[in-house]
Amino acid sequence: MLMPKARHKWTPEISQIEFTFSDRGAKGKAIWQKRDELLLKAGAKLTTEPQMNRNGTTNYSAKYAQVLRADHAKQIANNITKADIIFPSPNTLGIFLRYGGNNSWKNLIDKDGKSLDDWSRA
Repeated sequence: MLMPKARHKWTPEISQIEFTFSDRGAKGKAIWQKRDELLLKAGAKLTTEPQMNRNGTTNYSAKYAQVLRADHAKQIANNITKADIIFPSPNTLGIFLRYGGNNSWKNLIDKDGKSLDDWSRA
């Protein structure tokens, strides 16, 4: 039986929390400041190796990460962000950092170990 997709809701309370992302060598701090604005703070470290398909080709989410990284190339030096960057969703932020797909709702964690998913599930 398929589980229904989780729904998330932004609240003003969430906008006061700094979340940390750490996965596959990527690290960063983020704040979900508005419903469609997730701010990645300057100084985030990007994963350098793209996710690959089993046959050795670059997977779709890594190709999307390449586009995101090209869009923000002026804000990146040596795989570290030099400026804050705004993303429309947690998963877009995760794809950018991780060079491929993931569930950023679970990977963004507050100082007490509570995930963004825990904070925002509707």
